Amino acid sequence: MSARDFSKVSPVLWRSARFMSLDDVAKVHFLYFITNAHVNSSGVYHLPDGYACADLRCDLEQYRRNRAILIDAKMIDWDEECSLILVERWFKHNGPMSEDHATGTMRFLNTIESDRLREKAVEAFHEANERRREKAAEKRADQERKAAERTKITASMVGVTSNLMKTRMMGGERA
Repeated sequence: MSARDFSKVSPVLWRSARFMSLDDVAKVHFLYFITNAHVNSSGVYHLPDGYACADLRCDLEQYRRNRAILIDAKMIDWDEECSLILVERWFKHNGPMSEDHATGTMRFLNTIESDRLREKAVEAFHEANERRREKAAEKRADQERKAAERTKITASMVGVTSNLMKTRMMGGERA
């Protein structure tokens, strides 16, 4: 059983020319590659042919044919020596959501046996993580700007109130 409770599948998938050009069986295989119980937060995972065939309830020839189709479409990559699947563009839709998530994902990335797939995944991860950090910095700056505006408004209101309190009427004098 997977440690993941769910996998994100972007609705954009149904507008993807690469995905929509696949036949129905290859589409199912791709959906399997992004949602199966072996997937982790790095998008690179160990998947022996036998496991995939059992999960998909297909024969080895059909599985390998569809895997090759998805490799040719640049939707997945495969390291035969290590039986590792890499989901291409994984971090575009499954990037780290926080520093803790990024740390955990890096732990997975550091254990990838295939140098080629590890380097590919680490590069994509760093790009996605940098985008996340930039967005977080922009959000913090926006929050700070809004807080400064609220402080300015509050200060001007206090100033008006203070001036009002100095009037003769507020001091108890009658006109």
